[in-house]
Amino acid sequence: MSEDVRKRAVRKRAMVSTVHRGGGLAAAGGSPGGVWGVLRATYAGPAWTSTAFTALTAVLAVPAFLTVLILTVVGVPLLLVALAGVPLIWAGLLTARLSTRVDAWRFETMLGWQLPLRPTPTRGPDGRYGRFGRFGGELRRLSVGGSWLNVVYTLVVAPVFGWLGGWLLFVAWGGGLAFLLFPAYGFTLSAGERIFGRDLGYGGSVALHVGLGVAALLAAPWLARGLAFAHHRVARWLLSPRGEELLAQRVEDLESSRAGMVAAAAAERRRIERDLHDGAQQRLVAVAMTLGRAQTRFERDPDGAAGLVAEAHAETKRALAELRDLARGIHPSVLTDRGLDAALSGLAARCPVPVTVDVDDGQGRDQDADAVAYFFVAEALTNIARHATATRARIVVRRGGGRLVVEVADDGRGGAREDRGSGLAGLRDRARAVDGTFTLSSPAGLGTTLRLEMPCAS
Repeated sequence: MSEDVRKRAVRKRAMVSTVHRGGGLAAAGGSPGGVWGVLRATYAGPAWTSTAFTALTAVLAVPAFLTVLILTVVGVPLLLVALAGVPLIWAGLLTARLSTRVDAWRFETMLGWQLPLRPTPTRGPDGRYGRFGRFGGELRRLSVGGSWLNVVYTLVVAPVFGWLGGWLLFVAWGGGLAFLLFPAYGFTLSAGERIFGRDLGYGGSVALHVGLGVAALLAAPWLARGLAFAHHRVARWLLSPRGEELLAQRVEDLESSRAGMVAAAAAERRRIERDLHDGAQQRLVAVAMTLGRAQTRFERDPDGAAGLVAEAHAETKRALAELRDLARGIHPSVLTDRGLDAALSGLAARCPVPVTVDVDDGQGRDQDADAVAYFFVAEALTNIARHATATRARIVVRRGGGRLVVEVADDGRGGAREDRGSGLAGLRDRARAVDGTFTLSSPAGLGTTLRLEMPCAS
């Protein structure tokens, strides 16, 4: 008998140790682990962000819907009265465009989903505003299909997903919570629950309500995710360019970048010609004239001739230095020999403003991308030295994932704009020529930040 007791004790200790090694009953094959896993997945972060997104859509859709509806309904009939409704319709289109931009921003920041929007051109195919200037260019929105699709989104899509979706989520979350708490107030109700004519009694009512509450609270997170996903898919189908629009936009970008690079190349050629004519060429002419004077004085004044030769020698060195600087401006040899870090450090050392350099190129080399980054930084530092009135600047370079990101920032006066002839338009042309993106952030009094992101081989 004692032997049987010992065997049962040994089997019990082995079972307990197995359960502890596996992490409890769930790891030993029980169901609680699977249930908790399902609950964690159900009530994870996306469930709450999707619920908040739909609720916020219901709130933001109200002012946008009313504004666009009133401006459109009032503006369309006034078109018959000397086009008096054009400003109202334009204001409605602008409001709808702003509403779609806000929703695209919310999709990205709250849910992490991209919603690319159609560009709304205000200029003609020739890049000009037209006969009536900028106002006429803004009126071009009236003939752009994408602008009216923004109106459809603001008047139909956003209200449907915001109001109907918000009501469904309110019913799911609120009703589920009310049913789940039925035992706390159900005893105060005088009438019992009846199904198919049969009275369930208090116990049956509690079981029914709690079961429905649990089901609703389990379904609400997935309903919120489904509504957010459907909202994003419909918005993307309606607002994002596709097919021929993408091709046309790509062709337009290529034509614009080609024109920009042609202009940049012409400007660079003129700069090289000017530097050669005003610098090295003049010095070499002076060297030739000095040597000619020395040649005529060798016989009658050898000491004076030697002085002229020494002067010509010094002038030749200065001409070589200018040619070296000019060659560095065309393509710096240090960029090929020592890489982007050393080349940018050399630019920073020559800048009159103190510059810190932080380069993490991931041990990669792409000569074409590095050259674009080098001249981007060179132009940015030139702008800082000439216009920013800054006390310090910073260069940050990051390479990874097939992308090269270059950022140049200063603490100057800010307020930089591309249309003021400061060379910023040329920086954007350089970025577009390599399928990159250029970002300018320059609030007044808070400095300027230039960011270039482009693909690279490494």
